[in-house]
Amino acid sequence: MIGLIINPNSRKNRHRRGRVARFEKVLGKRGRVIETPSVDAIIPALKTFAAEGRRYWIADGGDGALHWMINEAVRFFGAARAAEAAVYMPTGGGSVDFVAKYLELDGDPLTLVGRLADKVAERHEPAIRNVPSLLLQGRQVIYGDEPTEFRRYGFGTALAGYGANFYGPLYRGEGKHGPAEIARHIASAFGAAAMRSAFAGPLASLKPKVLRRAEDDYLRPLRAEVQIDGAALRGENGRPILTHTALNCSSLPLNLAEIMRVFPKADGSQMHVHAGNVSAAEMARVFPGLMTGRSVNHLLANAYDGPAKTLEITCRDGDEMTPVIDGELFYRITSLKVTMGPMFRMVSP
Repeated sequence: MIGLIINPNSRKNRHRRGRVARFEKVLGKRGRVIETPSVDAIIPALKTFAAEGRRYWIADGGDGALHWMINEAVRFFGAARAAEAAVYMPTGGGSVDFVAKYLELDGDPLTLVGRLADKVAERHEPAIRNVPSLLLQGRQVIYGDEPTEFRRYGFGTALAGYGANFYGPLYRGEGKHGPAEIARHIASAFGAAAMRSAFAGPLASLKPKVLRRAEDDYLRPLRAEVQIDGAALRGENGRPILTHTALNCSSLPLNLAEIMRVFPKADGSQMHVHAGNVSAAEMARVFPGLMTGRSVNHLLANAYDGPAKTLEITCRDGDEMTPVIDGELFYRITSLKVTMGPMFRMVSP
């Protein structure tokens, strides 16, 4: 039996009336659809699914919808039970669909849900995969200056630097976030990097406002101490790297709108990490490799691109991270330790 949650206030559903009714028609007696207009509504929905013995829990949307379903399940049931209690599935069609692509989900949401419902009705076991996760634990500043514990489970992250900065402009406004929009922002980022040198030194005062805005949007570094597998990340001079323009990790190989294929060394037993100070010139040189899923570690003087068991980040005084986890932004993070999390079973009908 199937349980599906749908957020009527999400960007993609805001102007799609009747979506709940269409899912209910596809599911019939084989499933239940519950609207979750806020995060607070997710746990009551999951409690209902568990009480009714529903095995397949579906989040209508991309990685963000799946992220909130899994993290709320962990918050209520605990990590071990959340990983065992259900078989999860995103429907895709979100701003970020890394997990759906990893699962090779083929079809629109209604088709996918209908296909799963048919297999359940026919008592055919759909394909189920164990999907490795990340556990991110650290400190966050809330309510002014009050530090508190930060703890999330996720799959793909952009923690700071170029990757995390990219999402602010991408999510600004209400537009679509498909391949064309992603390509436009990538071009803007490279344009800002290329023009920066033209206004260096005495010409800095002549820098146009649009360029200053683009630099702040895309090129802002993070000042932090970083350890990979317990050892400080060091540059070619042997000293710890304290300025980071690249700081990302993933438990899965990821595909960004068929434009970039990254983190090929993530394999379930280890994450793939990008960390360090990558100059704009280096980024232009390594970008073709990143687009095609190749490791570029040998091309980097003051950065690391490769596998890891742990990633620890401690921001320098006065600096904070705005990490992106599964396409969701989190604010004012001052430290993080990332390790491999549990496997979550997911269905690919």
